[in-house]
Amino acid sequence: MNIEDIGNDPLVYEVGFHIIPIIVEDDLGARVTAIRDVIEEHKGKMIADEYPKHLDLAYPMVKIASNKRATYHSAYFGWMKFEVEPKDAKAIQAKLMADDNILRFIFVKTVRENTMVPKKIFTQKRPDETKSEEKREIITPMSEEELDKTIEELVIA
Repeated sequence: MNIEDIGNDPLVYEVGFHIIPIIVEDDLGARVTAIRDVIEEHKGKMIADEYPKHLDLAYPMVKIASNKRATYHSAYFGWMKFEVEPKDAKAIQAKLMADDNILRFIFVKTVRENTMVPKKIFTQKRPDETKSEEKREIITPMSEEELDKTIEELVIA
């Protein structure tokens, strides 16, 4: 299904992006603002976002910018969720593709609701004291004679 086939009603999109790691952390905010400006320039309304965090990549990525090839092993990863008309979504994709500071991005149609699974806190369940007492057998100490008899029965068998 092409973006043009959907119509003119605004849809919810999410863009996940890697910013090249040579950007100084002080300038990272300006790069994020530039991405946000591209979205808002095309009448996009922000829903949610996450500021980029530096992380090691699973595999090296190559970016060719200004006729220079560079390989990166880490990047700043962030995402933005926004609402925009489908015709403007294609223009946003084109502008993000032309940005030399974006190593790679993914642009997907999604839903407005929060789709992230909350982290579960691990708690160890303790058995109920009354149940464990019922299951316990009362073991009385054996006399030496009973112990010797039990050992003999085991050895003979």
